[in-house]
Amino acid sequence: MSDHGRFAFEPLLNLANGRPVGLEVLRCQARDQVEYVARNAVWGTRQLAEFDSGIAIASVLHGAEYDATVPLHVDVLADTVVTARRRIGQLRGTLLARDGNHPAPPILLEINPALSAAPPDALAEGVAELRAAGFGIGLDSPARGFGLELVADLAPDLVKLDRDLVARLPYQPLARTVAHAVVEVCRAVGVRVAAAGVSTPEQLAAVRDLGITWAQGSLLAEPRRRPSTEGILLPADLMPRRRPVVPAQRTEAPPAPVAGLGQAAITLWDDVPAESVRQALADHPQAGSVVLLDSSGRPTGFLDRNRFMLAISGPFGRALYANRPARALAEPPRTLPARTDVRTALQFCLSGDRERSYDDIVLLDDAGACTGIVRVTDLLQEATAATSAA
Repeated sequence: MSDHGRFAFEPLLNLANGRPVGLEVLRCQARDQVEYVARNAVWGTRQLAEFDSGIAIASVLHGAEYDATVPLHVDVLADTVVTARRRIGQLRGTLLARDGNHPAPPILLEINPALSAAPPDALAEGVAELRAAGFGIGLDSPARGFGLELVADLAPDLVKLDRDLVARLPYQPLARTVAHAVVEVCRAVGVRVAAAGVSTPEQLAAVRDLGITWAQGSLLAEPRRRPSTEGILLPADLMPRRRPVVPAQRTEAPPAPVAGLGQAAITLWDDVPAESVRQALADHPQAGSVVLLDSSGRPTGFLDRNRFMLAISGPFGRALYANRPARALAEPPRTLPARTDVRTALQFCLSGDRERSYDDIVLLDDAGACTGIVRVTDLLQEATAATSAA
């Protein structure tokens, strides 16, 4: 890992379609590992939390030209959330100030178990404050350092099985029992589960057997020096193979929410000029759209890549539109609550204007703010897979 220098970026992949859904910043040097520092320095909890928050900020500022279509996952200790969360809360603003008009990626904080003490009430308070500041929340290694009741209480955006547990899954029944318990609790609460450290086909098979569809590890994609998802795709021989379904007597699971298929959207304020939209699309060639937001984060306009580029690239298009507000070219966004189930979302998409039936759909949280987008092609793929398994 030291070949990458101080920090590296490890892709998190969707095992169903093979596409990247996140990038985790890895600390490659021992001097940046809080556990190493704690063993070799006489520091208290607050000092370790301040150190951890400083390394977290440095790890994010280490990268440049982030792919804003996938979240950036940043590791922090539970101690840091409790005692140094205000410093962590400055992270997004610092990145935006440095990068100017370049779209910044969503940031998901992967909270690791505490080194000393992080009382559940204090941790919940810190998580609520960071959520209000716009951060996604993940719990790393819940089986090792968090009670399952905390998963239910905090309802994080992501729970990640640690690499040590994943390594034991193929041959240790107790590890499978523990992982199954975590997955069942997360499924009941509606929380996505991911697996870290997948390094062998046997581990990948065990992860898939648990119903986990997001994973990372050397078998799937190596860490990279730059925070780019360009060229990342799950190798063909690791893509899922259809198997005959054996009928079984079991309770039907509740329909999966469409949020599980969502991805980060390229978002800009709705008063930006059209030239800023063109530059954002140029910086992110894999993005199919840009969502315009008001000051509360609610979507006010939708710009499809093809229709926008056709307008601005036509005769005199750039001269006419480049310095005008991009909202002049925007269409009303097609929106759905992120809690909507996949089947209902697909029916909504296909019931609209035939000419726009394949646009991205903007997902909303309970407050009406944009949480991401979902592609209709992904909805079709998910619905087809569900039908085949029925």
